[in-house]
Amino acid sequence: MVDHGHPDALSYPIWKVFEEASFVVKRINAHMAMQTSLLQMALSTIPNMSVKDSARKTAARELSKHLKGMIDGE
Repeated sequence: MVDHGHPDALSYPIWKVFEEASFVVKRINAHMAMQTSLLQMALSTIPNMSVKDSARKTAARELSKHLKGMIDGE
């Protein structure tokens, strides 16, 4: 937990360790889900014989829009 924003975790009471650890796990899981989603979106933009070009272009636009929102803090 120390490396996830809890520098005083070693002095926390045990109940607080479990409580804060559950928040850390949720945050890590959300981060991994976002990475997976972005990877899937990026892969959808690669030309593929079984995917229509219009669908690939739509996926590329959506990925760009999503990344712009992340960079701009939206």
